[in-house]
Amino acid sequence: MMQEMKKEFKQGLRSGRLLIVMVSFLFFAVLTPVMFKVVLPTLLKSQFPEMGEQELAQMFNASQLGVVQSYLNDIFEMGTLIVSFTLCGVIAQEIKDNTLVFPLCADKRLGNIVGGKLAVYGLVLVAASLVGLLVDYLYAGLLYSFDFGVGVVIRGGLLQGLYMVFVLANLLLWGSLLKKPIPAGFFTLATTFGLNFIGGLLDIKDKLPSGLLNQAMAFEGAAPSGLALTIGITLAMIAGMTVAALIRLNSLEWNTR
Repeated sequence: MMQEMKKEFKQGLRSGRLLIVMVSFLFFAVLTPVMFKVVLPTLLKSQFPEMGEQELAQMFNASQLGVVQSYLNDIFEMGTLIVSFTLCGVIAQEIKDNTLVFPLCADKRLGNIVGGKLAVYGLVLVAASLVGLLVDYLYAGLLYSFDFGVGVVIRGGLLQGLYMVFVLANLLLWGSLLKKPIPAGFFTLATTFGLNFIGGLLDIKDKLPSGLLNQAMAFEGAAPSGLALTIGITLAMIAGMTVAALIRLNSLEWNTR
């Protein structure tokens, strides 16, 4: 599978997908502290000129903790959107263009091809999540003060990355079913946000993949209760979606002659 991983990495660089993902996460990581330190106080000061700086700061939790939690909230929405449409063609575009047949002609296995995509883009998503959160944490700490240790930030970045791998697994499944990139992106958004909405209604949100982001924002030090269960359910859903995508791909007719 190493050959497939190298191929996917090179293709991701050529297409710009990897760069878009990394730059997007870093953009929000740098933007959020600036918004809290400069933009929001300026806007509020213009609206409430009689209020002092401390009063204004209390209106939007102007602290390192507030900045980091705001970043994680933004990434749940904007990050999911960016990943869904940046990587929507990872499998769907190859099916649509009939280019997935080329490695099959070279006796490559579909399992290795899909596994290579999941491994490469999954690792990039975890790295982008971790680096982005660390940059946001450090920048916010320099602008304000360091309210908590880096250990819980690393844990939060890894949890956020695992959630993004779940989004990727959705793209693989919907891409194999629909065979069109944009619809695969929309169905992925509907699935991820729909699960979050249903989880909130049934009070099981913390057990679903979207609960990883809530638990990533717990910076008290100790791991949140039920974290292992949430991780287990997320991994099971990722595995199930990947297997379902493979079953779907194996059911398609490929002209390998």
